[in-house]
Amino acid sequence: MLTSTDLIRVVLVDDHLMLVDSLASRFKNDSGIEVVGSAANADEGLSLVLETQPDVVILDVELPGRGSFDIAEEISTRLKNTKMIFLTGYLSDIFIDLALRVNAVGYLLKGEPIESLIHAIRKAARGEYCFSQSVQERLIFDHKKNCYSIQSESMLTSLTSRQIEVLRHLARGKSVKEVARSMHLSEKSIDSHKYRIMHKLGIHDRVELARYSIREGLTLP
Repeated sequence: MLTSTDLIRVVLVDDHLMLVDSLASRFKNDSGIEVVGSAANADEGLSLVLETQPDVVILDVELPGRGSFDIAEEISTRLKNTKMIFLTGYLSDIFIDLALRVNAVGYLLKGEPIESLIHAIRKAARGEYCFSQSVQERLIFDHKKNCYSIQSESMLTSLTSRQIEVLRHLARGKSVKEVARSMHLSEKSIDSHKYRIMHKLGIHDRVELARYSIREGLTLP
């Protein structure tokens, strides 16, 4: 764990280049934070994080490629000392739940002042949780397990993080072939996930699947 005098090495993974450039520029004025790299999609982000092994990774919820939660799960498994913060415009219970599932220590909304992110990075580097206030209000803390969980559950809670990523792709109108290409999986695997998703949610056609995803805040209308 870092001490208060250690330099915090950060990787930014977000496809909004203006935001990334703005954050990197602001962090240059902070002697305690060093941006060691940035990436605009999930695959490049994972490679960069594994190569640089930063103290903190800032991830957008929505990334081109495999998906943010898919790579976050791998980061969590392979780099035990790297802490993850999701920085997003989505205030959605299922995304907060997924962030906690992959052992992220933070979930911040993009409407927050940049000082809130800097404070969160410092807390994350110390292994502490950091949430936007509106996110914190949706959580409960288990003192025995020393961890947070989402207060309310939905049918989406029964889906794995990979199935959520597949669902989001399908809800945008992508074909099974396109989803397979994006997520570097076989078409057979995507078809299997699609069947399990529809079965778990009790949904039987793509149109209703898209409507459900929008209603649950998984995708934008």
